[in-house]
Amino acid sequence: MHQNKRKKSGVFIIVFSLAALAFLLTVFWPKEIYHIDRYVAKEKQDTLMTKIVTYMGVKPRRTDWQTRLDPQYRSFYTEQAKEYSFYRYFVDENDIHYFYIIRPARHPLGNRRAVGGRYRMDEQMNLLSYEEVFVTQVLEEEYLKKIADNLFTAFINDEFEEYFNNRLIIEWPDDRLKYDTIKKEWRYDVKP
Repeated sequence: MHQNKRKKSGVFIIVFSLAALAFLLTVFWPKEIYHIDRYVAKEKQDTLMTKIVTYMGVKPRRTDWQTRLDPQYRSFYTEQAKEYSFYRYFVDENDIHYFYIIRPARHPLGNRRAVGGRYRMDEQMNLLSYEEVFVTQVLEEEYLKKIADNLFTAFINDEFEEYFNNRLIIEWPDDRLKYDTIKKEWRYDVKP
């Protein structure tokens, strides 16, 4: 009888330990697998962000989609990049880099928004096939962080449809504004 109790308590401990491990993996796993440090060396992250901000950020005066990449504007983008942060990042088996970046928003109702996108990168850290897939509404930063794991996971798994239709979260694309993959900017004149 005493041995039977010990056997039951041993089984209970194993089951409890496995359940606790499953819970911890569920709660903390996305933060680890979707952290930029896992994919890009710390000393290269600022350079990468500046390259992304060259497309995502505000352009210098008197530049257009072609001239914004000119080297004389690098310091302009480097300064701007300080206000942006990688919140989620992932590289899939096809070497497609996915990002969820929290950035400034010029809006009286809030001060931050998130942008989700993807690209490929060569050995010199040049961004190839850069594309922004969605831009959130202007929201509080804490809320952008709260929705990040579900939104980002749906995005990288191409299960994003429910979010695209949720105008409380996603601002662009919409019926009028689309991302131009040639000019690398959000535009009203993009043909479907």
